[in-house]
Amino acid sequence: MVSALIALETNRDRARAPALLGALIDLLGKQDDEELTAAFGEWAAQVLLPRRFRGSVTGPLPRLEEVRAMLAETVQEWTAEWVEQGREQGQRELPCRQAARKFDAAAAERLAAKLKGVEDADRLAQVGDWIIESETSDDLFARFEDWS
Repeated sequence: MVSALIALETNRDRARAPALLGALIDLLGKQDDEELTAAFGEWAAQVLLPRRFRGSVTGPLPRLEEVRAMLAETVQEWTAEWVEQGREQGQRELPCRQAARKFDAAAAERLAAKLKGVEDADRLAQVGDWIIESETSDDLFARFEDWS
């Protein structure tokens, strides 16, 4: 049981957290020790969840099975967030690749700096259109003067 607790505590792979917690809960269930189970539940709610899974626990302390369900739900939310972040990153990288192919690597680097922090897909698509329409990299960057 100690090794399962250490594995959970030192785990850095958020996707594995529900499985590790589930294994520990299963081990606790085999112990048939209500005091130990209650102590672990309190630790999970007061230490593990707030530190690793901010915003997961509000209100009264959950039972261990509820903790397992909360973790699984939290991992699903993270997965959706990671997919969205990847999509946004790809949308920002595509115009840079286009600029490198049409103009040069320096134009791509300069464009990457301009696009840093831009998340609006329509604005990024507009930049892609500008790359197609521009004859030179100077033409491309001149379009950014009125872009706020």
